[in-house]
Amino acid sequence: MKKRFVSILLVAAMTASLAACGGSNGGDNSASATEKGGKTESASDGGEITLTIPTFFVGENVGAVYFEPAVERFNEANKGKYHIELEEVVEASYTDKISQLAQSDALPALIQTPDKEWIQTAMIPGKLYYPMNDFLDEHPEIKELCVDSSVEYCTQENGDIISVPAVTLSNVGLYYNSALYSPEKTVSSMTMDEFISSLGDNKLAFQTVDDAWTSALLLTALIANEDGGKEWLQSNEGTKCYDYTEPAFVNAVTKLTEIWKTNASSNAVGAAYADAANAFMSDQAAVICNGPWMNSEFVDSASDNWSNGFNGADVNADYYPGNVSICDTKVFGRWTLTNGGTDEERECAEAFLAFIYSKDELETFALTEGCQIPNLTYSDEFLSKLDEKPLVKQQAELLTSDTNIVPNVKTIMPDSVATSVFGTNLVQLVNGQITPEEFCETLTTKAAEAGDK
Repeated sequence: MKKRFVSILLVAAMTASLAACGGSNGGDNSASATEKGGKTESASDGGEITLTIPTFFVGENVGAVYFEPAVERFNEANKGKYHIELEEVVEASYTDKISQLAQSDALPALIQTPDKEWIQTAMIPGKLYYPMNDFLDEHPEIKELCVDSSVEYCTQENGDIISVPAVTLSNVGLYYNSALYSPEKTVSSMTMDEFISSLGDNKLAFQTVDDAWTSALLLTALIANEDGGKEWLQSNEGTKCYDYTEPAFVNAVTKLTEIWKTNASSNAVGAAYADAANAFMSDQAAVICNGPWMNSEFVDSASDNWSNGFNGADVNADYYPGNVSICDTKVFGRWTLTNGGTDEERECAEAFLAFIYSKDELETFALTEGCQIPNLTYSDEFLSKLDEKPLVKQQAELLTSDTNIVPNVKTIMPDSVATSVFGTNLVQLVNGQITPEEFCETLTTKAAEAGDK
């Protein structure tokens, strides 16, 4: 869930389901190549092939910072041969949109990878994907960059590779405003108790709406700092958990409840992501849990979103106490070819994939989003530019072989539990309407119900 902060006026105009900023489900349901005289032209015929991609990496979504210029670069480099057009879709509705297109036999040739559960329950059984095997064999330079655990996860029993496996990893930590909170040592070198004690009266930018994203991140770190918690999270990575009575989880929920009482931002209950971001960027909270894609919010060009004296130059990046980073590695990749569209559109889609997975584009992506590319040897130019990106450099240097990498607890929950049940019951938990034990029992019950469907 990667969202870009928007102004208060815009937030007020948005719906309570704000899970991404802006967009609609309108537009054509399928891409079509340029047609002349009743014949679909291919690049070999001299016609420009147009491919429409439904995406939420547009507008105010933070993913647009890299993606929209990348599409422009691709179109410019392939003028007269290939052309990409973008259809804006609300992030929270993206999988529903793809499902609707599949049901009407109108899938475009290339899509952002939908939710894991839909892939496993609809795309794979219906063989709605187009295997990536040939593409990867034809592009060994990309294949070499794929993360091993993702390759394994994407590969089916019949050998089909569902999507382009993950090449980049976004290790998620936290940000703190050094003008408000200046710890004596790195947060990642602290214990969780040391961190909470060091905060004093400083606040954390929590939220309960938009699947309680920032709150769930701290809960994940709390779990990882409990005895057996790291192992519990890692053992459930790539699958779904249906039992939340694990002691490490219960203890972490209990601690989150206590932290909320003393260190939650004043707007936390009922806050959407934009509210949490606003609390941080208006000096109402000293810490926000979020991924490196938020780096772009702290540069001077984003200063219109700052208030109350906040200065992005005061922001520091770190990982969580106990040297914990949050990152899922057993994942499907960012892009998936489908069995929809025309051969010409698939030709364009594969050309686009080859472009965005090229070294130059991957390094641009890494600098923009602050992610890591573990199997890439960075260019001297990239390393030079890294010096100009202090937050990206901090995130890179603090991540070592000793970092404890765990999956986000939200990704091991059934989708209905992660997107609805968790946030709804979190409100009741922090308001004292239910106990931590009751919170965990409810998650377990709802997860079991989701598993039985």
